Amino acid sequence: MEATGINYLAVIVATAAYWIIGALWFSPALFFNQWLRAIGKTKEQVKADFSPMNYIWALIAAFLASYGIARVCDWGGAATIVDGALVGVLAAACFVLPYVLVTDVFEKRPRSLAMINLFYHAVGLIVAGIIIGAWR
Repeated sequence: MEATGINYLAVIVATAAYWIIGALWFSPALFFNQWLRAIGKTKEQVKADFSPMNYIWALIAAFLASYGIARVCDWGGAATIVDGALVGVLAAACFVLPYVLVTDVFEKRPRSLAMINLFYHAVGLIVAGIIIGAWR
């Protein structure tokens, strides 16, 4: 695997986009209430467990995912928006989907939670791929 180069500005923008998608995804405007029901907690319980570190960890995770998408795009020669989107789909289907399925099956989590989490990461990875593919 020969690396020709990664556009780190694209990785930073993709990281920010993935992180913002998470903020929107788990907001009351989208899936917050469904997510609360699926995890079996109230808004008050979630607020009591809140830590600013949650956002920092989410940002670190978004960076790692975006960097991984950039690395795969680089190794595979993905250099267009469509190529980047396909790398995001592949990452979601091959890494996120199996993890979510196995974890949620063994933890007996609601299917709705699996769908909320799976599609959040799928959208985040696809958007990261689009950004990175567009800037290659």
